[in-house]
Amino acid sequence: MNLERFLLELEQNNPEEPEFIQGVREFLISVSDRIKDDFRLSNAGILERLTEPDRVFVFKIPWLNDQGKVMVNRGYRVQYNNALGPYKGGLRFHPALTLGTVKMLAFEQVFKNSLTSLALGGAMGGANFNPTGKSEAEIMRFCQSFVLQLWDLLGADMDIPGGDVGVGSREVGYLFGMYKKLTRQHNAAFTGKAPDWGGTALRAESTGYGVMYFLKALMDDNNDTLEGKTICVSGFGNVAYGVVRKAVELGAKVVTLSGPDGFIHDPEGISDDKLDYLIELRATSQDLVRPYSIEFPGVAYYEGQKPWGIACDIAIPCAIQNEIGMKEAKLLIENKCKYLVEAADKPCIADASEFLVANGVKLAPSKAANAGGVAVSTLELAQNTMKINWTNDEVNTRLKDIMERIYQLCKIHGAKPDGSINLSDGANIASFHRVAEAMIDQGAV
Repeated sequence: MNLERFLLELEQNNPEEPEFIQGVREFLISVSDRIKDDFRLSNAGILERLTEPDRVFVFKIPWLNDQGKVMVNRGYRVQYNNALGPYKGGLRFHPALTLGTVKMLAFEQVFKNSLTSLALGGAMGGANFNPTGKSEAEIMRFCQSFVLQLWDLLGADMDIPGGDVGVGSREVGYLFGMYKKLTRQHNAAFTGKAPDWGGTALRAESTGYGVMYFLKALMDDNNDTLEGKTICVSGFGNVAYGVVRKAVELGAKVVTLSGPDGFIHDPEGISDDKLDYLIELRATSQDLVRPYSIEFPGVAYYEGQKPWGIACDIAIPCAIQNEIGMKEAKLLIENKCKYLVEAADKPCIADASEFLVANGVKLAPSKAANAGGVAVSTLELAQNTMKINWTNDEVNTRLKDIMERIYQLCKIHGAKPDGSINLSDGANIASFHRVAEAMIDQGAV
């Protein structure tokens, strides 16, 4: 198969979806050497089937604001592939959300879930709704209307949404409450629930903790340690929170965080007590970080900027896709950054990733490094099914084991003839192999 011709046809068939095309292109180029001579894949139409989602749902979401006016948003759910298990993936509420972004995230989720070795397919959804500035009642009404359009497509053995950007345990509570009312079932149809009524320990921290466990495995393999290392982090949500909490526990020093307004640089490091202040701040100031610089002496605030010009040993982007381009990559190299861990979904553009790796930065790809969230979501499903609750330590131990196994898979499949290791290629090859073999085993369905 001529890969470039295939990708050109894919682009023609998916106009105005650059995010999706970008994600598929990067993935297929990464695995191309392993698939070009495999006639089983060609005969089974694996590439054609993997570049078309199973189903795409686009729907309107009418809801009533506090002034009594009916508002309308657009909702999405992309059920991408269920060869390995029921569809599983988050819901994202963000005003700039498009179908192209949702399809890209759903495509990535298929392979991220595959890496966990758990029985999960891949999906993604959400709406172009902005929860910021909305009242509790408005958010509740929106969530209820969202589920009214989608509830009969969801279920513990069919499609299991969870949280993502703009969707935390509060939103999951409203979504699940309406789902439960419509189905009369209290089951495992949603993850990210509050621990008191079906959630799991460490859910909020899980992605960030998983990122740090993956990084620790990588550093251990390179006879390096987190002790005393300086880390730059972007973002200000649950992922960044988990990263900072675990990094401090492991002896590293996190010196930056960012929000929509800019970023803060704390040369002394963000300690546990400062992190507690940030959690309070996040709940009251619409994710703005500037007040942190006022509260603590010696902290600099940079309005409207990204933190990648600050010197660090490790960079961990936790905010959003494509936040690191060539400009940011060059700054990181100039400042002698040694590791970059993609905690957000695809935060580096392809050219930036290649430039970083070519200049000696060890890059941990998002589909592997941030798989801790979906891993703990699956642990939540297991607990719901058995009607039990595991302790923090039990969940933490299982999460650590899963992330270490993911690292080993990336290392094994990313090994090059010259002895080098490309973890991004390893993650793509390992995850693709598992999904493709399942599809072949199950026939043309």
